[in-house]
Amino acid sequence: MRALRSAPQPDEPWAERSRVSLLRVDPALRAALAPEDLALAEHALVAPCRRLPRGRWAPEMIAVGGAHPFAALLLEGVVTYEITLAGRRSAQLLGPGDLFRPWSSTEASLRYASSWSAAGDAAIALLDDHFLVAARRWPRLAAVVYERLADQMEVAAVRAAIVALPRVEQRVLALFWQLADRWGVVRPEGVVVRLALTHELIGRLVGAQRPTISLALHTLAEQDLLCRDDTGEWTLARESVTLLADGGVVRVARG
Repeated sequence: MRALRSAPQPDEPWAERSRVSLLRVDPALRAALAPEDLALAEHALVAPCRRLPRGRWAPEMIAVGGAHPFAALLLEGVVTYEITLAGRRSAQLLGPGDLFRPWSSTEASLRYASSWSAAGDAAIALLDDHFLVAARRWPRLAAVVYERLADQMEVAAVRAAIVALPRVEQRVLALFWQLADRWGVVRPEGVVVRLALTHELIGRLVGAQRPTISLALHTLAEQDLLCRDDTGEWTLARESVTLLADGGVVRVARG
């Protein structure tokens, strides 16, 4: 498990610059190249960098004049993507290393609204034609992108399965164990998830209304399965993953 990094410090490579060397901020891209290619690739793989404001932001805010980015790479922070359909909202969390495309203009018969927001100090790199040119020279770079997108698809598929669980407590526990794989820290008292999540956002992540989530969280806290302390950190009891697998959360919140 890996913990969410702290806010970037001034000496970090994207802190005060409008462009960033991708090999300095993404270990997987760096590992994809042979050592003898690193010096040249570090100069070739330079991408525009943008900071995202806290709260809602519009895709137009991160446009680059003359460039044609095909994806954004999240370097730091947490981004939330929300979709509103038939009056109900669902959400997806993106963390460092994730790829996304906020400029998508896909036409669909099903009408929905979408929005983007950022928590804390979020920074992205824009992958554009320069990356595509470099990937032709070093094809393993493209493989890293494909593998990462496949991983994100797997996470999304698991999240769909979580939403389909019959009990809200099960959905919440499964959600936090999924988040723990990325933002969890193992401690003697359990697995701590360092994410600021409101009851409303948790509901959007698991497909339930906020009052139902509040009741489910109260139930889980009473059973010492999932608790939040005064600092906002969430602690998962280790045995909760076994109870989840066995369907052992017995007190049920409906919704």
